[in-house]
Amino acid sequence: MLNLNHVYNYYNTQIAPPRGPARPQANKRNDLKTVYNNMVKQNQNSPFYKFTFSDANQAYAIGIKEAALSLEMESKLLSGQGDDPKEHLKAVSDNENVVFANLNDTSSTDLPDNIAIKVDTLAKGQTNVGSYLPSGESSLPTGEYSFGIAVGRNQYTFRLKVNEGDTNQQIQRNLAASINENNIGVKASIRNNRMEGSSALVLRSEAIGKPNNNDLYFQFDEAYLEDDITSVLGVDQVETAPSNAEFYINDTLHTSISNRISLNHSVDIDLLAVSDKPVHVRLVPDETKVADQLKDFLNSYNQLVDIARSGNQKGSTKLFRDVTGMANRHRAAIESAGLTINEDGYLAQGDEIVPDKVQELFDEDSSFRKDIKRTTDKMTLNPLHYIDKVVVTYPNTNGTYPNPYYPSKYSGLLFNDYS
Repeated sequence: MLNLNHVYNYYNTQIAPPRGPARPQANKRNDLKTVYNNMVKQNQNSPFYKFTFSDANQAYAIGIKEAALSLEMESKLLSGQGDDPKEHLKAVSDNENVVFANLNDTSSTDLPDNIAIKVDTLAKGQTNVGSYLPSGESSLPTGEYSFGIAVGRNQYTFRLKVNEGDTNQQIQRNLAASINENNIGVKASIRNNRMEGSSALVLRSEAIGKPNNNDLYFQFDEAYLEDDITSVLGVDQVETAPSNAEFYINDTLHTSISNRISLNHSVDIDLLAVSDKPVHVRLVPDETKVADQLKDFLNSYNQLVDIARSGNQKGSTKLFRDVTGMANRHRAAIESAGLTINEDGYLAQGDEIVPDKVQELFDEDSSFRKDIKRTTDKMTLNPLHYIDKVVVTYPNTNGTYPNPYYPSKYSGLLFNDYS
């Protein structure tokens, strides 16, 4: 028995136009119904044509429809009407030394265009600074000592051996290294006073903000350990107590245990310094994302130009005129956005893209955007308009009935892409 799958696959590869990476097309039922109704309405006043529907003509017509659909989709995304309206935006701060802003991947639409943030205090952790001891001397005789520290509900004990000739700074460094190696939630370092030749052990909590159940992240109790050297080192002295960040967002006071906050799980804000006046965070076009999106739009537009220029029939001239007419009618706005139109009708990116002008060019209500919509609708509704054909009969303009054959002839072009 003949396997018709081979026949279908052969003609599928010969007729179907090559497709690059495409975005998924999602159409609502009402949208598809509108397309069909527009087809029927158009055919009420359309002549009945006779034409040769060869493989080349089929590929040509389908190519027009695919490229036009792609062009409309890319222009729609650039206008901010995609699934993510903020896809080509970024968050910026007018003073990144105080506030740094970043628009994350799960951005919401519930964000104001301008956010004013005034930082009163930053969230801080606990810092204890020990006594400054003479760096080159030794305040401890040789022997073994203990150092106990309570971090939250956990008790940690460190054993320290002091050898003959160990200086205070060496003892401090040995203890700091032991604390850091054990990852107890406290970091240790040495602070030097070179003028006086002394050094002190510094302990900092890794966590910041006020603890839930205590005023401090770590503390000391020498009572239960023999030879505890906490008092000798003086590290029970709190230099900075934990505190929360306090800041205003659009004149409303907020507090946070962290210096990183999230607005509606969409904009991540890093508080870096206190400020006397508000810092403004706003959403602006992202040059990189806009440039990438523009490349997809230009590829779709230039693909239509390629189809028109490579066509070998009279309809190709009409297609070329319709495609390039979209750009020529808006040349000034296109060039102000940083795009160029060459003598062959192709669009390209210039030396520098102007994101604000690109946003204006593709705004939902812009004349260029409406022109694209009108022209691509015409192409997708009836790509056979650009194929050579002979009029067989003219329509009865007195009647309102549709021509049933013309839509059925075209309907196969609606289903060339299966998934």
